[in-house]
Amino acid sequence: MKFKTDKEILMAHAELFIPNREELLSLKTHEPLIQFEILPPKGISEGRQSRVSILEYSVEGVSRRVIWKRMGVGKNLTESEAKILQSRLVPYRGELVGSGWNIPEIYHSQIVPVSSEFQIFSYEQYIPGGDGQLMVENPDEPQFLKWMLLRKVIESLASYSDIGEIEVQGEKLSGLPQGLDLKLANIVVERETGKMFFVDLFGPKEIKDGKWLTYSKKLDSLSESNLMAIAASREGMILRLYRLIEQKWVESGGITQERLRKNLFHLLDNSSLPEKEVSLIKREIGANFPWLDKIYSERQI
Repeated sequence: MKFKTDKEILMAHAELFIPNREELLSLKTHEPLIQFEILPPKGISEGRQSRVSILEYSVEGVSRRVIWKRMGVGKNLTESEAKILQSRLVPYRGELVGSGWNIPEIYHSQIVPVSSEFQIFSYEQYIPGGDGQLMVENPDEPQFLKWMLLRKVIESLASYSDIGEIEVQGEKLSGLPQGLDLKLANIVVERETGKMFFVDLFGPKEIKDGKWLTYSKKLDSLSESNLMAIAASREGMILRLYRLIEQKWVESGGITQERLRKNLFHLLDNSSLPEKEVSLIKREIGANFPWLDKIYSERQI
């Protein structure tokens, strides 16, 4: 078996982010007077629903950067579906900011027909620093930064005061006023300040009267209730994120599963999370995630 070199892997990764001809034509239509340079996608993991590029431009000799997202790629969204999702981006961002999350600014978004579907082009604030997935799986990144990321997520989730109750797959959970697709690739830690940002607002995870406001089977393979469990409950969000961290971190070396779990339990014990939530999370991790596996086993095909 022939393995790819690091250079070949980097080139294949970069190709996923290279704008196609239609995208470039739309960009030129939106910004006819600006000459953009498309930078290498350093620090950005491959997305499931969006293509992301870093654009650089110059104003009076000063270089500036912006994130250019093409949301809904390959999801076959109709124009009306895209309009609904686009209309909720700014309100959803406002809800998250109101709940204490740091969210990059959305400068502008626009519906764009691309091939046989409609996408949302979004121009957003650039946050210097790689995403959490690339940080955790990189053995050259110090472990104290990885612990900081996990601690900040737990602190952010623990800070919610507007907590309800939901029950999914036999577990009573603490429900949040809005959901987040809280995976490693959607978290960026700004290098200079250590400030943590949540960077993915597509599709918006707003909740109204206990139900998703804009749920779509085109975007989510989980049922509405199962999605609520892992994207809008504190216990489910921590379990989902921690399992991703454990997998990536142990694979990259430098730490064992036993030590990682022991240190996580210490973080949980010293957090402001209610004891019943900490107990459920510990029990689920100690049993190797049977409840989480059940949630994911019921994907809609």
